Amino acid sequence: MIDIAFKITIVLAVVWLLLSLVAWWRRRAYNLTVASTAKRNKKAQPDFLNVDKKARDAAIKRGEAHEEMLEDREREEEIAAMKAAKGPITWAKRISSAASLIMSIFTLGTGISGVVLNVGRMGDYLKEGTSGGRLQYLLQEHTIGVIVALVIIVIHIYFYFSKKKWEA
Repeated sequence: MIDIAFKITIVLAVVWLLLSLVAWWRRRAYNLTVASTAKRNKKAQPDFLNVDKKARDAAIKRGEAHEEMLEDREREEEIAAMKAAKGPITWAKRISSAASLIMSIFTLGTGISGVVLNVGRMGDYLKEGTSGGRLQYLLQEHTIGVIVALVIIVIHIYFYFSKKKWEA
């Protein structure tokens, strides 16, 4: 019986010693003091009541500089992503773009010249009609073709001027 009580006492002492050691390590890690060793100080004030203006201003400046750096990086990433998505312009793209513009101008020009200059085909209407009337006839008879040709021409003009870097 005494042997069993002695073994239980030893086990409890080892457990108490381990728990005390863990508590001491924890207090040391978090810079805590034991409540019984703490002293009363009525003049004590927390650190956050005294603001270090210089350190605060320096931290604000560092934060603003960091935000500017992040904004610059985001802009650069957006530009790089747009360039990567755009891809290189090949000669085939340039040639096909120029060909579509030339064909649109040619189609519109032949349509207008055909209406204005082709007297035999239009007969009496052309003899009595003015140039404005002839253009009106072109728009009435070939509306879709004129619209498609004009849209292609306007798109090419827009892309031409949007790619230019104008100097102020």
